[in-house]
This record gives sequence, structure tokens and C-alpha cells, in this order.
Amino acid sequence: MIPSGAVLPLAASPARNEPAPQRAEGVFHLGHRRWLDGLRGVAILLVLGCHLGWLPGGFLGVDLFFVLSGFLITSLLLEEWQSTGSIRLGQFYLRRALRLWPAFIVLLVLCGLSVPLLPSAGERESLCREIAVAACYMTNWPMLHRTDMPILGHTWSLSVEEQFYVFWPALLYAMLSLKVSRRLILSLVCCGICASALLRFSLYHWHQSHSTDRLMMLFRLYRGLDTRADALLAGCLLGLLTGWNLLPRSRLFVRWTGFASLIFLIFLCYLVRCHDYYDPRYYRGFFTVVAVMTTVALARLLTAPARWATRILESAPLVGTGRISYALYLFHQPIIHLLLTACISLSLTIGPYLARVVFILLASSFSFLAAVLSYYLIERPCLRLKDRLRPRITGGSLASGQLESSTSPNSMQAVA
Repeated sequence: MIPSGAVLPLAASPARNEPAPQRAEGVFHLGHRRWLDGLRGVAILLVLGCHLGWLPGGFLGVDLFFVLSGFLITSLLLEEWQSTGSIRLGQFYLRRALRLWPAFIVLLVLCGLSVPLLPSAGERESLCREIAVAACYMTNWPMLHRTDMPILGHTWSLSVEEQFYVFWPALLYAMLSLKVSRRLILSLVCCGICASALLRFSLYHWHQSHSTDRLMMLFRLYRGLDTRADALLAGCLLGLLTGWNLLPRSRLFVRWTGFASLIFLIFLCYLVRCHDYYDPRYYRGFFTVVAVMTTVALARLLTAPARWATRILESAPLVGTGRISYALYLFHQPIIHLLLTACISLSLTIGPYLARVVFILLASSFSFLAAVLSYYLIERPCLRLKDRLRPRITGGSLASGQLESSTSPNSMQAVA
């Protein structure tokens, strides 16, 4: 849910006697775009606001991450295919592991070290179960693990993305290798979006009519890979259209996508302020609407970004927050859980309102501090190592240092 840093060197400079590699003609190169960092900053702030009790609908920040993740991963895979004629899946998965695992492992280790400090055997066993479920990337299937997860429950979105990474890159590579037509690939992705939305809608009404446990049913629909795939596939669709240079650039397209983006901004502000994920309208279509409108807004930013939008998204606070968004997502929920009990006790002394203010300030401060430490001490060193695993492109193609922009610390991460 996902997903960085100070300026990183781009490609290594070519030797003096060697001609500089040129970009392959017609190959889309995403590069580093600051507004994508800013958009991730917006997404993580929405999630943080939701978990702190400010924004009931701030969980939609995860949907923004899903769309971004599908778009970025697809763009990078397609860029590699167009530049080299192949996709090295082994290196792709290794790069993903170097990007996502180090900070996540540190989080799990810290949780493990806290187990002996818990007062009761039941609490110690519960936290151990949480750690095991999260480590297996199974948090999003509560009906399987049946574990209450107050500390690591937020890792459900990481589980969704990891499961998505297992299927989509291999499926895309297979379709490209088999020379499936672009039209058919795009049609299949659109069918996947519709199928996911229809499955969520059908399961919601089936559970309603059969009077099953409402909370468990919502957890299943909200966190399942199959019932949330529409957001990821919407991003994949945009990545394909962008990589194949199929996005229209006419004045009419720019005008209508700009208008739709403005409507989406108003609609999103309304949702995050007024509606939590219990609202049945999300399961009847709102999740898909948010995913599609996010895709349209991204398409506008890619083709003809409005000056006011880029000025906001490229502001230093949002860009900086976006670069540490993965670590901020990882560590904020355990910190909130740790401080909540203390602040409940504090409310008896200074009153509930003041205790709430103290809680929000402390939780925000410690979350950002943990994210910054994680980014600079853990993630950046691993990103430098990951940078060496970029596909090597020879003359007539992209420079090896240009191909996978997400490997650099100031580029886009896939999260939650």
C-alpha cells in the first residue's frame, strides 16, 4: 500500500571512448517525476489521517497506492520488454525483494523483540501469530488465518500487492512472449477489472441475503486480492496504454480528463471526510469508480499536467513524505497501537480532548521519525544494491541506468 529519497545518481557516465547508449525509438521512458512522489505523499497522509481518527475515508489512500503500483510495475516491465525483447523475472523478483523486504523484516524483528515484554501468555501468543501471518503475506485472508491483528493488520495491503506480483509479471511476460495482440491484452485487462468489481458486488449481496457475519464479510471483500484487483488492474491498463503510446493527446482528451480529474478531487474529498469502509456503496461500485477516476487523473498528469496540480504535488513536503511513504506505512500502525493505551490513561488526568491532541502529535511525530530512520539507514543502502540489478541495455536501446527508475531512491515505490 507502496509507495523515495534524496537525489540518486542516474546512470553511470559512459566511458570517454564509448558512444553513449541511445534510447530505443518509440520506447516509453517513465523516468523520475516528482509529482508521483507527491501523489504517494497524499496517499500515505490519507491513510495516516484515517488511522488517527481524522478522516473516516482516508483508507482510500490504499486504493491510490494500488493504482500507482499497477501502473508503475507494468510500465517498468513493458519498458524492459520493448528495450531488450525480454523480461528477466528472476531479477524483477529480486529487485522487489530488495525494495520491500528489508524494512518489513526490521518491523517484524522489532515486534518479535517486544513479545517477552507482554504481560500475559495469551498476548505473547497472539503477537507471535500476527508476526507469522504477516511474514507469510497472508494478512489479507482473515478467513484462512483467523487471527486478530491489532498491530500488524495494516500489512493486508502489502499482502495483496505481493500476491499480485506473483501473478501479473509472469502473465504479462507470457502474453508478450506468445505475441498476443495489444487489443486482446487490453481487452483482457478490462475484463479483469469488470470481473473483480462484479465479484465484489455479487459476494456482498450474497452475504447480505444469507445473514453472515457482517464484519467478517467486509474484511473478506475489502482485503481479498480477487475483490480488490480492479484497482491494481486499472493501473496496469494505464501502464499498457502509456507504454504503447496509446494515450490520446488531443485537446478534447486533455479538456475532458481535466474536467474529470477536478470532479474526482471533489468526490474524493467528500468520501474521505464523510464515509468509512462500512458504507455499502463502496462494494456496489464506489471502489471501482475511485480506481477508474484515479487512472483518469493519472492519464491527465502524464499527458498534459495542469500547472496548479504539479505545483501542489511537487511541493517539498509532499515529495518528501512520498519518498518515505513505504516506511511510514509500515511503522505508523504499531506506533499508534503502542501509544493508544497510554493516551487512554492520560485522558483521565488531562481530559479526553487534550489527550487526543497529545496522542495525534506523538503518533505522527514518532511515525515520521521511524520512517526517516528506516529510509536512510535501511532502505537506501538496499536501493543502491538493487540499482546494480537493472537490466543492461546495449547500444540502440535505453541506457542501463535509465531503464528502471523505481530502483533509485528518488523514484516511485510500489506499496500500501
